[in-house]
Amino acid sequence: MLEVERAYVTAATQRTPLVQDGSDRFLAATGAVASHFLAVGSPRSFSLICDSDDQVALAQLSLEAHREWFKPTDLRCTSRVVAAAVGGRVVSLAEALAVDIVCIHGSSVKIAAAQLRRGTHVNLLGDPDCIDSELRQLATVADTAALCEMAAGFVDGRQLDELTVFCRS
Repeated sequence: MLEVERAYVTAATQRTPLVQDGSDRFLAATGAVASHFLAVGSPRSFSLICDSDDQVALAQLSLEAHREWFKPTDLRCTSRVVAAAVGGRVVSLAEALAVDIVCIHGSSVKIAAAQLRRGTHVNLLGDPDCIDSELRQLATVADTAALCEMAAGFVDGRQLDELTVFCRS
């Protein structure tokens, strides 16, 4: 986790491109770093939204990475296989979106602002087109470059109880 956060800081402070290894572990850690700067201070609920059961390993890594900084007590999953693997409960998409931190792997869902409650943070770790244009306008949306700036302390992340979204680039 800290190694990935350091990579973001290095990219910002040295004004160089972020060095990513392309692994699922790096992607999962990236989501946790984004949540560290963009989620509410003490998130208690966390969800994993996956397209297919093939994403179990990535979902497990996302939860593991988030547990480095957060201790969610309410774990929701849209996939039975993922829920069984991580010890979560199976819920509808609407219930999965009503949490503090949402991690979306894949591309089959489309999220609108009206589906989220105030203060929710969303990590788009799959297709960045999973959110609609209204949500892009209403939320604080951060990409990889913005996350580098946050990790280095050059800009603030979350301000109040706004919707926040991280879209990897």
